[in-house]
Amino acid sequence: MCGIFGWIKWNGSFSESEINASRESLSSMKHRGPDFQGEWFSEAVYMGHRRLSIIDLSPEANQPFKDKNSSIILTFNGEIYNYLELKAKLKERGIRFKTTSDTEVLLEAFKFYRERAFLRLNGMFSFAVYDRIAEKHYLVRDHLGQKPLYYYLYQDGLVYASELRALLSLKEFKWQLDKNNFLKFLTNSCYMWDTTPLQGVRKLLPGHYLEVKNGKVILEQYWDSLPGDKMVSWDFEEATSALRNMLDQSCRISLRADVPYGVFLSGGIDSTLVLESCHRIDPEISTFSVSMQESDFDEGSKAKSVTDFLGINSHYSCLMDSQSIEDAMDEFCSFSDEPHGDPGFVNSYFLAKFCKSSIKVALSGDGADELFAGYITFLALKKEKYLRYLPDNCIPWLEQMVRSFFSVNDSYVGLQFKTLAFLQGFPAHQNTRFPLWLGSVSPEDLQKLCPWQDKLFFSRKGEEGTLLEDFCKVLAKMGEKSCTQRFLYFYQKFFLPEFVCMHTDRAAMQCGLEVRSPFLSVSVIEFANSLPDNFKMSKGELKKMLRYAVQKRGLPQNIYNQKKQGFTFPIARWLKTTLKTRMEEMVSSQIWDNGLIDRSYLNILKNQHIMNKRNNYRALFNLMVFQKWLEKYSHVSVSS
Repeated sequence: MCGIFGWIKWNGSFSESEINASRESLSSMKHRGPDFQGEWFSEAVYMGHRRLSIIDLSPEANQPFKDKNSSIILTFNGEIYNYLELKAKLKERGIRFKTTSDTEVLLEAFKFYRERAFLRLNGMFSFAVYDRIAEKHYLVRDHLGQKPLYYYLYQDGLVYASELRALLSLKEFKWQLDKNNFLKFLTNSCYMWDTTPLQGVRKLLPGHYLEVKNGKVILEQYWDSLPGDKMVSWDFEEATSALRNMLDQSCRISLRADVPYGVFLSGGIDSTLVLESCHRIDPEISTFSVSMQESDFDEGSKAKSVTDFLGINSHYSCLMDSQSIEDAMDEFCSFSDEPHGDPGFVNSYFLAKFCKSSIKVALSGDGADELFAGYITFLALKKEKYLRYLPDNCIPWLEQMVRSFFSVNDSYVGLQFKTLAFLQGFPAHQNTRFPLWLGSVSPEDLQKLCPWQDKLFFSRKGEEGTLLEDFCKVLAKMGEKSCTQRFLYFYQKFFLPEFVCMHTDRAAMQCGLEVRSPFLSVSVIEFANSLPDNFKMSKGELKKMLRYAVQKRGLPQNIYNQKKQGFTFPIARWLKTTLKTRMEEMVSSQIWDNGLIDRSYLNILKNQHIMNKRNNYRALFNLMVFQKWLEKYSHVSVSS
């Protein structure tokens, strides 16, 4: 796990100031790789690397990594879990290795297989490889986007980096806010798909690579997996057994490291399955958990019951109270290089900071919900048919009824909150209903908050050039597949990479910690997507197969029958108390003098929340995060 930065120029050569600027950009990601900084450059190509040493700790494995003729140069962020298997196959073909690193295996695999190598990789990665003889670059991102990669294509070249801050530090460019992407951020609580806060800057899409040669840039997809394709013919018992074996193997290769490791344990189904597999592989493995002062958000007791049952000797837990979360929020806002409105980001950072002195690698349960239908929003699919054909003018009436009969509840996903979120998905195109259900703010409220944008942009149909266009474009690939399968694809393509994996990566890497997700091994992903819907969700039971797998492992009923609980803190409650002053500072901030937000409507949202008339925490927290980001990067122009 590391940080990479690169700069490619089409014409001319680097000036001394540009080389120094590249080094400063690389140094801005020191937290991603505190162990070593390396660089390679020619007249028109710069490749830099910050190293977090995990496999082969020797200097020989430092990067950028070159073959013996220096004809292929690689700068690589991530881990290739199956590097030993790949290495064995390459050795059979006469290839010899000078290190024990996965980096050298990746380079030699690329030399031997070229683009076909990408499909042979099992891991999490983003990397750049330069073929000096062919004068061709490749920028590559892993299958479901666990590792980030940003790039900016301009008239005279291309720059890329693991984090946006590395590009923002380049004073050679005039960065401008992408105002339409800002509206998408407010809707989604993060920058999904290939969007970023900056005009012209994009994220490389998961499962894709860029081919760069002679000033031409081509985006290619090397991998995809659609739920509902290549269905298995096994029965439920056989499929569960196969999954358990795959997860065991995934945990086994995910534990490959030359540094101390452990497991992040919430006590939920996903992390419990990961821990149970890892514990059989290494009985001395350590676990790390967070306890919350607020009992309705606390998962500490569940984690303790799991470790007690398994006989874990090294279980460490830290307590998050209101003061520690305030402190963590300050730090989170100070290092955030891309606005992200998930409060769970703060929890993830707190946990990573807590355990970084004990371990350098942690395993987590990320990805299970997106593969096996673990979110309560999947339950909405059964109720969708009752509202799909209602006249549009009935929805506001239903919303008013809900507000009248259900009180505002600040606990985790209260009844009014869930019902209003469900109604927010109507009316809609079948492929825009999913993001509307998860949306932080409805298109209608967003239009009131940001009236400077044309009304047509807020269309619920997802036409090209509108708020929800990316979702319609991508989900069209699913054709007439079931609602469950299309919803799974939505989660895997949008929510998982830029909501879940993004905050896991940033929180952990800020602490020089690597987090691996065994559920996101390619074999597990493709197997999960080959299972029928009723293996994942049946009669209101979410994650059916994973629950059964936990049961078959002999764990207690209170573990496999528990309800889904998010990894977060009582943000809605605390915006009225502990964080109220911060929220009011955001509302009155001079940062909104730029016209991005209608202050009067922002005050309405704030007052509704404080007076318990409506739970607006998501929109308010998104704006709090964005305010801090815009203040930090004040050189970003907001003008159109």
